[in-house]
Amino acid sequence: MTHSVVIVDDEPPARAKLLRFLAPLPEFEVVAQADTVETAVQEITTHRPDIVYLDIQLGDRSGFEVIEAIRGQVSAHIVFTTAYSEYAVQAFDVQALDYLLKPFDRERFLRSVERVKVELADPDQGDFEERVRRVLANLPGQPAPIKQILVRDRARAYFIAVNDIDRLAAAGNYVEIHAGGKVHLVREPLAKLVAQLDAGDFLRVHRAHVVKLSFIAELQPLFHGDYELIMKNGERLPLSRRYKALLPASIRERL
Repeated sequence: MTHSVVIVDDEPPARAKLLRFLAPLPEFEVVAQADTVETAVQEITTHRPDIVYLDIQLGDRSGFEVIEAIRGQVSAHIVFTTAYSEYAVQAFDVQALDYLLKPFDRERFLRSVERVKVELADPDQGDFEERVRRVLANLPGQPAPIKQILVRDRARAYFIAVNDIDRLAAAGNYVEIHAGGKVHLVREPLAKLVAQLDAGDFLRVHRAHVVKLSFIAELQPLFHGDYELIMKNGERLPLSRRYKALLPASIRERL
């Protein structure tokens, strides 16, 4: 199987280096390159690649803007490339699939490729979206979290206060909003809806489940590093290994 790649970097030598390193790897195909935020968003949404090598600084703009523009639309594995170790390490250590600190050599690049291959074998991208959501939430200029959600059914349209929500679950093209023992359906992708919620209050714990942290009553260990979350109403939800590292320290300390 061939995996498509988009390279985003405003420096031609940096793009050429990635092309050179990728050339001997037949399982990867570079389908596009970009050097600005606008062209990056255009190429990524057009080609919908499996992997994006994304520079953090694009001229006087940021790779964060690319992520923000495509989130909820394109699910791709992101490998950050940057010359700014003090920022990248703090922001993306465990917050991205991988980052390559410039100047990286072929050996470091191939180690990253092995990690990419492992992730490509498991297409769940929810944990990456959750990590990026948390990073973006701490950047200046982000919109405030929403306070209510509009629900439409055949008879009426009404609002649900976010404070009343216990958890959310993906259900095909819909999201189930669980609030006060009732379930409401919203036609919207889970990733797009959760991106509007407060990252300090709601946590994605599985590709299909987002929970309010205060609604978690207990964690029970299962096999192979997985856990089960027990909600205050007795419901049980899976907590996969991919999401365990995203738990707040106060909860991880109980594990």
